[in-house]
Amino acid sequence: MSQSGAVFQSYPWLAPQWSQWQQLSYRLGHAYLLSGPQGIGINEFVKEVAQVVLCKQPNNGQACSVCSSCHLFISNQHPDFFELRRLEDKKEITVDQVRSLLYKLNETSHQGGYKVVWIEGVEYLNQSAFNALLKMLEEPAPKTLFLLSTHQVDRLPATIKSRCQQLNFMPPAMPDAIDWLHKQSQHVDEALVKRALRLNWGAPLQALQWIEAGLFEEDSQWKNDLKQIQSGRKTASQSVGEWLKWQQPERVFDYFYQWSVSAVRSVMYQTNPQARTVSNGQIQNWLRFQQAVLTAKQNWLSNANKELVLESLCLEWLSIQQSEEPLESVFQSRIQKGKLA
Repeated sequence: MSQSGAVFQSYPWLAPQWSQWQQLSYRLGHAYLLSGPQGIGINEFVKEVAQVVLCKQPNNGQACSVCSSCHLFISNQHPDFFELRRLEDKKEITVDQVRSLLYKLNETSHQGGYKVVWIEGVEYLNQSAFNALLKMLEEPAPKTLFLLSTHQVDRLPATIKSRCQQLNFMPPAMPDAIDWLHKQSQHVDEALVKRALRLNWGAPLQALQWIEAGLFEEDSQWKNDLKQIQSGRKTASQSVGEWLKWQQPERVFDYFYQWSVSAVRSVMYQTNPQARTVSNGQIQNWLRFQQAVLTAKQNWLSNANKELVLESLCLEWLSIQQSEEPLESVFQSRIQKGKLA
């Protein structure tokens, strides 16, 4: 980790949350919930906060970065900093993991100060683990700080949220994100920068990773595949087979969703309604397709047949290109089917 304070210097859009944290930390509570989308620096923010709390000689709300505690933290060896997250091969955080954490927290602080717990992805706790965590939050050990981070705050029980002070994070405004990304990738043209941000939902850190990983080539392949499918030179099945070989094939859903957004915007933002060559039926199809993409992604994450999901979505996209009449989507959300989610 770099020197303390760098989190809002490196990611200026986090400055408001850092100011909010400084105000909250004057009377340090026992639990804080940090929520927001992926790729905007929440993890880095949590680490910054943890280092400040553990620092032996903080100055103006920032860690000194030179004391023994800071050295231990920077080298990922601090004995009073505990991290809890899903294991790589698991879908949830188990009650055994929480109980193991509780056992460690019952020990005396090694450095004589705070013990700091970071639960990353707290939404992945199973019900038993939530109950165990709730007991810990209701009866916190002295000088113990819980930092809970989540990208899906709506999945958390109200009992957990009510026992934490909350910090909410938002992506930066698009012009600010573009400016920041340009500074990080000066060799990249603005069109690619904008594309990276749109495909990564305005999250600058994810957009930067997308650029550095060369995924614009993957994006180009997807666009070319669609052209070949539309012209009949390639089948949907052939393209899907290639997409499934990608390291993260679920990116296809983001590509399709952004296609639908661009399609709708190209019509809606025209200043001369008479110049429109797109029928209302087509617009409705694009809007339905947006929802279909989201539902298809939910099906994918629910262990549906991945090849079938992508092939069905691809064929639905093709149907939209070939018809101006309103079409029914094969991907109907539970709400559309008249059932509660």
